[in-house]
Amino acid sequence: MGDTKTKILDLAESLTQRRGFNGFSYLDLAEAIGIKHSSIHYHFKSKADLALALVQRTRERHRDAFESFDRDLDRPEQRLQALVDFFQGYVREQKFCMCGMMSAELHSVSPQTKRQLVKYFRDFQSWIAQQFMEMEKSDAREEALRFVSALEGSLLLARLEGDPAVVANGLNPFFSK
Repeated sequence: MGDTKTKILDLAESLTQRRGFNGFSYLDLAEAIGIKHSSIHYHFKSKADLALALVQRTRERHRDAFESFDRDLDRPEQRLQALVDFFQGYVREQKFCMCGMMSAELHSVSPQTKRQLVKYFRDFQSWIAQQFMEMEKSDAREEALRFVSALEGSLLLARLEGDPAVVANGLNPFFSK
């Protein structure tokens, strides 16, 4: 991936996580990176193309993180804790989950981006369900849905309060059952 394209994606991701996808323009990106507005259009014809690329990149990054948790951690409880730690990092950086933020702005994303968001959350829930299956939970899929819901909700509150511990506290019931 070209250096300019990477810079655009990195900045757009950060701005999306901090302000929302509708909270910045191509002009904002161009000025911050120090390039011409037309250069952004060279890499991403429209903002819909940029949104799609952001969600696809997040899916890949999170899939890689989940694979590393599976590879490096022996127990599902450890993997789920690593996931919580991973998402607490967003709060420490005063950010929000990229796909969560995009989902909050669903009315303004393309159908292709919406499909990628659905896939992201399905993949996410499937990975979490696998952890609960390994923990021998009979309702692993439902538990995964509750976990993702609690995670996204606790991220909102943690961001509001500026306290990453809110995420861990919000998900604590999943570790004490």
